Amino acid sequence: MQQAYFSPDAGEHSYLSFGGRVTWKRLILRIVLALALLAAIDVAVARTLTPAAVYEQNYRLPRTLPTASLADYTASVHDASIDRSGGPIVAFVGSSPTWGHRIKDPANTYPAAFGAAASVAGWPNRTYNFASNGQFLGDEYFIAKGLAPDADVVFVQLTYHTFNPVARKDAAVRYPEIPGLLGLEITPDEAQLLGLPPSQAAAAQSAASRALSRHWLLWRERDALDRRLFGGKPQDRLTPRPAEKSLLTSLPAGDEAGDTGFAAFEDLDPMKRMVVITRYSESSSFIIDPGDSDVRFLTMLAQMLREHGKKAVFFMAPLNRDLIEKYELIDPAQYAANVGLLRGVVTDAGFPFLDYNTGPVELPAASFADVSHTTDGGGRAFGALLYRDTWHYLGAKQP
Repeated sequence: MQQAYFSPDAGEHSYLSFGGRVTWKRLILRIVLALALLAAIDVAVARTLTPAAVYEQNYRLPRTLPTASLADYTASVHDASIDRSGGPIVAFVGSSPTWGHRIKDPANTYPAAFGAAASVAGWPNRTYNFASNGQFLGDEYFIAKGLAPDADVVFVQLTYHTFNPVARKDAAVRYPEIPGLLGLEITPDEAQLLGLPPSQAAAAQSAASRALSRHWLLWRERDALDRRLFGGKPQDRLTPRPAEKSLLTSLPAGDEAGDTGFAAFEDLDPMKRMVVITRYSESSSFIIDPGDSDVRFLTMLAQMLREHGKKAVFFMAPLNRDLIEKYELIDPAQYAANVGLLRGVVTDAGFPFLDYNTGPVELPAASFADVSHTTDGGGRAFGALLYRDTWHYLGAKQP
């Protein structure tokens, strides 16, 4: 049998050697052309992003894939920090209550209402809402770390039920991509809380990765493009990750499960009321472990803000006290002990700690859409309360 060998004919040989031998000059030219193409793509990407002016208009992160806009949002705050004409920069970090899960108009979220109350009192400010549904203290910590160089004041919202590790499925963060999106280095202590070996943490946050996020818009905004083009990450749209499923189903009504719309809780039909009550009660009985990841992140967050010389206010997300007391959803003694631990962490670092879930009732039941989320009216009222009780500490104007 005659053996066959691959032997391209003259035409194929000409194709394979297209352009001839690559000299240094030709190589440099090709590199320059490639860089020019990437620059042109970045210009096109920039045109698809949210205009900077939008971030100044009571902006809140998207409900779906919220971290997709996080890098661009923090970059806009950095730009605002260069121009101080608008007053102090105030950043809110938190979860669904601060984001406004039951609030229809973004102007009625806690941050927007706080900023409006401050402006009316004669204290110009630039207030930004960096909360999103489902955040844990670990997520808030990394966002605050990214904002610390630029923000003058940081408001930190604490969600009572997420200090229950069962409600979090023992997860330390909800959005593990945040450090990479913000170009943050992961310290050994942070890696331990995230459950990452030091080598893996270093690889995930390599200098090359941080440089790409800082200087290459296409790389930094890849999640934003996914959301715009596909409504989310393509792989997640095809097959939701099991971890995300477990987190979603573990959250009490009012985070991502059991939509009750924007109506006040007292206006819901009896069946929806019982769904809300039952789901919240499942995660409301617990004793906070001082070694829990959320408590450790809280300690690190307070220390980090103190080291940066920032003003900070920590506050418990308001709860529907009439509903809680009527159905005995939370044991008062247990709540006092748990919040006492959190208060000690914050005050030891020298920051004020606000809790409207004890003492005189500031928000009636009509201000809530469920156990832990306010209506539009409740959001406006709570934002005004935050300013009323912090203006002196902030060196602002009396309301």
